[in-house]
Amino acid sequence: RREEKRRERSVMVESLASTGVFHFPCGNQTGVKVNSEVIINVLDAYVRRNEGQERVIGTLLGSVSENGKVDVRNAYAVPHNESSEQVALDIEFHRTMLELHQKISSRDTIVGWFSTGKGIVNSDALIQEFYGHESAHAIHLVVDVSLPLDAPIFTAYSVKECSLEETSLALEFHPIPVEVKTLSTERIGSELFQTKTTKRLPNESQTMQNAVRNLSGMIKSVKTYVSDVCEGKVEADSTIGRYISDTLGVIPNLTTETIDKIIHTNSEDVALVEYLSWMVQTQLALSEKLGTDCMPIL
Repeated sequence: RREEKRRERSVMVESLASTGVFHFPCGNQTGVKVNSEVIINVLDAYVRRNEGQERVIGTLLGSVSENGKVDVRNAYAVPHNESSEQVALDIEFHRTMLELHQKISSRDTIVGWFSTGKGIVNSDALIQEFYGHESAHAIHLVVDVSLPLDAPIFTAYSVKECSLEETSLALEFHPIPVEVKTLSTERIGSELFQTKTTKRLPNESQTMQNAVRNLSGMIKSVKTYVSDVCEGKVEADSTIGRYISDTLGVIPNLTTETIDKIIHTNSEDVALVEYLSWMVQTQLALSEKLGTDCMPIL
């Protein structure tokens, strides 16, 4: 790392000598993937913040790929005191939480830190300096929690120290793309978060109807795109074409009658399980009323 800094400094000195202009290098990170669990942890920490505390600061855990992509899989808040002139982090709490998280997932390391707010503030340089010693690829993730949540709430920055000879001049915060990663089982919850009001959770039937409606809309969008490409209205994109081809390749070639039979069989299996569970509940209730512990189920 020292050798890398030495090379950067020599390049900056040569640039200054030849042109009189600095060219500050940005970080090596190319983008950030944020797990949906991180969203919940950050928002929960902000709701539970101390009275009078303007923002929440915390540690990001995950990994960095060889191409510089940062995968953020977990996060925890770190208590701090902040004023206009200085920031004090509870380092002992930070160390303890890091040790506990790594006992659960040893492959997770520190990849940066997060703060709630709308952008970069003066004290961020001090916090970045601390996390820069913890990780050579520490990023800064700003989470905008102001309501309403109509715009993307994440802004990620790749941070690089700008030095001349042995003197540190400044820290450059360079914006990088952010992608929120959700599993298929988590998409229902994420869609509920995107709605402005939610009076009650949808039942199984409503969830199935919404899923079919969304699937139908996506199929129509793909059909429209393919038609426009065939008619020459839209330029073909090989990446989208491969995605469509891969998707169609995993769909089994089944007739309508076969699909109806599969759905009917699955419905019968579900009904049978529900009936057996109802019988067990009834048997337990009878045993409790009669005061017997070993009544036969059938």
